[in-house]
Amino acid sequence: MGGITIITGPNGFGKSTVLQIINALSKGNIAYFAKLDFSSLEVEFNGNNKTKINKTKQKIAIDDIDLDEKMIEFFQSDIRMPWIQPIQGGFLDRRTEAFISEDEFFYRMFLDRNSRYLNGLLGKLEGNKIKQVKKKLDSIREWCGDVRFITDQRLIQTKISRSEKPQVVDVIQELPQRLKTEITRVSEEYSRVANNLDSTYPKRLFAAKDGIENKSEYETYLEDVNKKFEKLSNYNLVDMSIIDEAYNQKYSTALKIYFDDFAKKYKVFQDLIAKLDLFTKIINNRLTFKQIRITRDEGFQVVDEDNPQKVLQLSQLSSGEKQEIVLFYELIFDTKKGLLLLIDEPEISLHIAWQKQFLDDLVKVSEQTAVQVIVATHSPQIISKYLDIQVDLGELYGNQLYT
Repeated sequence: MGGITIITGPNGFGKSTVLQIINALSKGNIAYFAKLDFSSLEVEFNGNNKTKINKTKQKIAIDDIDLDEKMIEFFQSDIRMPWIQPIQGGFLDRRTEAFISEDEFFYRMFLDRNSRYLNGLLGKLEGNKIKQVKKKLDSIREWCGDVRFITDQRLIQTKISRSEKPQVVDVIQELPQRLKTEITRVSEEYSRVANNLDSTYPKRLFAAKDGIENKSEYETYLEDVNKKFEKLSNYNLVDMSIIDEAYNQKYSTALKIYFDDFAKKYKVFQDLIAKLDLFTKIINNRLTFKQIRITRDEGFQVVDEDNPQKVLQLSQLSSGEKQEIVLFYELIFDTKKGLLLLIDEPEISLHIAWQKQFLDDLVKVSEQTAVQVIVATHSPQIISKYLDIQVDLGELYGNQLYT
């Protein structure tokens, strides 16, 4: 349903590991498999592609490519690179100030740069084999497509900039500015489209032959414009006034051009408004005694429901409220279409009532963003009525949790 699969099972049956394996394959992170305790795994992809990884104490074999014990030890060792600084959640490359996640580190450091560093340590023979590994991993990464792993730790991330040392930040404090930036980007595109239309208006008016034919057609146009204008106004996206005068045949051509231009201008905001509608609906359905409010100047604010002028500090929200705002912001605004999304334990810090709502809302997000989703969970409330899309790992061992 909506491209969603739920993985369940008792503790220790590997729900999170399944997500981590998919994520590691998508990032070319063979170092993960060097550390993982397993003997064999096989993954099938769309298009009849598949790969098999076998592991013994002596080697790892990726399909027909063997990595010997020397290489495995190298992948598992604490590699010393003076320009790489370990930080929370990954590494900082001091040469470029680029952040490298733990998942991307192996591929970025040893494969993405023609393995010069690795060749020097392992020698020519092993270096050539690494090139074979890179070719294989490039194919696997392509088969995986875009994959994003949302872990159970969502509220804290590491912030990097050229002028600052790595800082641990509260993610929710960053979201309003991120939304403000997105609103600004779309508003600038709106201004470009509006200026282009306005600059050509006289020429198009003189050349126009069609107009609004009658009062009924005018009122239909006006009703549509008013609905769209209400959306723009509710989210404080643009300063705009619309006409509300009675129909006058004398201005029928000008009115037709006005309504057509408004539709083109509104189209610029259409995708953003759809996201804002979904985000505010989901979050306001969660919040009690408070509401989320979208503004151009602030991005969004959380305000007192009875006194909208009272703005609440995001740090005052409960852990569950923060989890929901951060998670659904990322799902709605930061997720590319066609992505494979991996979500680990979405029930963290959530009341049972919120857990029951989660899949309903995730289906809506999946349908709007066209993403495929795999969710790993312990919660029967998360599963609720969605048993038909559940895969229970306990069934494989006669230890099914939810039926």
